[in-house]
Amino acid sequence: MMRVNLWALTEVTAAVLPGMVQRGRGAVVNIGSGSSEAIPSFPLYTIYAASKRYVAQFSRSLYVEYRSKGIDVQCQAPLLVQTKMTSIVAGPGKRRRGLLQRLLVPTSDEYARAAARWIGHGPLCMPNLGHRLQWRLCRVVPDRLLDAQRLRENLRQRAVFQRLRSSRAPSQANGGEQS
Repeated sequence: MMRVNLWALTEVTAAVLPGMVQRGRGAVVNIGSGSSEAIPSFPLYTIYAASKRYVAQFSRSLYVEYRSKGIDVQCQAPLLVQTKMTSIVAGPGKRRRGLLQRLLVPTSDEYARAAARWIGHGPLCMPNLGHRLQWRLCRVVPDRLLDAQRLRENLRQRAVFQRLRSSRAPSQANGGEQS
């Protein structure tokens, strides 16, 4: 996770910035996470949240350094986006998405469209309206309540992933061979 969220991000950015500086224009869009911006803690995903906080700080600092050179650097910090991974965590089967879920949890295509529209609008943003509403709500709820809720939810997610892993693991009883 640190290789992708820290090293790769840093090295790719270092590789593309000189060409942008030479052209006098460009945009660097990094994907952070609402887990490091809107939520006070992200227990059981500590390295993930900390590495995404790096993305936000890295992007903000580069934004200040390079905006006078015509280069926009931005960190987009989404909350939950509907993907295959999030549908595994939510549970099996395809559920109909209600109005509230459609507002709060965009599909990857919906998020991508919103994200493209927000390029150039500051060093840190949450392009999805539902995510911005959740971010505002998180500012009103006491941190200890958000911390307790995230811990409960992340423990539930861990249990789901452990069940999935154990159901996919080869049987130890017969030497790993399927009968």
